[in-house]
Amino acid sequence: MPQRRGALPISDAGVLDSADTYARGVPYDRLERLRTRTPVVWLNGRSAGRPGAWAVLRYGDVHHALVHPELFAPQVDGVLHGPASGDGPLPDDPPDGAHDALIDMDPPAREMLARIPPREPVDFVGQVAADLPETLRNTLSGGLYALLRHPAEYVRLREEQRDERLVDSAVEEMLRWWTPVLHVRRTMQRGTVIGGVPLLAGEDVTLWLVSANHDDEVFPDPGLFVADRFLTGPRTHLCFGFGHRACLGARLARVHLRALLVALLERPGLPQMAGEPVMLRSSVRHGFVHLPMRWTPY
Repeated sequence: MPQRRGALPISDAGVLDSADTYARGVPYDRLERLRTRTPVVWLNGRSAGRPGAWAVLRYGDVHHALVHPELFAPQVDGVLHGPASGDGPLPDDPPDGAHDALIDMDPPAREMLARIPPREPVDFVGQVAADLPETLRNTLSGGLYALLRHPAEYVRLREEQRDERLVDSAVEEMLRWWTPVLHVRRTMQRGTVIGGVPLLAGEDVTLWLVSANHDDEVFPDPGLFVADRFLTGPRTHLCFGFGHRACLGARLARVHLRALLVALLERPGLPQMAGEPVMLRSSVRHGFVHLPMRWTPY
């Protein structure tokens, strides 16, 4: 393990690499403490079964790395956030527009919600959204979970559903609050310093999108879902990366997530939790094995 300025003991940061950690939920408190104390930290990778890497946790540093792919080179390892179809991830550089035909611009959200019977419990993951690609399924489940956890915001959205700008803001906030891919992996092309830590050419780096999107220096009260957070100003979350190497699945995710939100708001009644959700056991993908819910008509 490199022993340079900025590295914390493995016992203090290795939990971030353990899939078992995320079966209990993202350790936001741990990430907050690390961002404050050491925003770039070494993870040895043993618990994840992969080589060690520097974890970059702070919004500003993650953003810097994302907009400099010539320095932080993307790795294609089969874990991309937001593939455009169920056939696997797309390569990093298809021609412009080549993936547009794969995007369903009229997602069957209403038909999907019709699978939820009134009052009866149902597993949103296994029974409602089971036929969707995994990352898209995780995105929609996370957006729904944001509403289930913040019923007052759901009621507000229901009352103001004709406000297109508010609906668009809520979609962006769902993506920030949930962040369906926890981190992406990069390889250093030459030496640099980030977060006060010198990184060497050839070293691996993980950019923790979920940590950046919950950085309270950028997003006040990041643990709260706030529907109007993106009502003014640009889309500043890093759910899909940033710049010309941003995720090709961003458009797909936004179209489907917005369709789901609109369909939810149009349906009379309220969605509610119907039991404890079961999280994915993964240190990369953020989603559910089961998300029990029920629909309570008025």
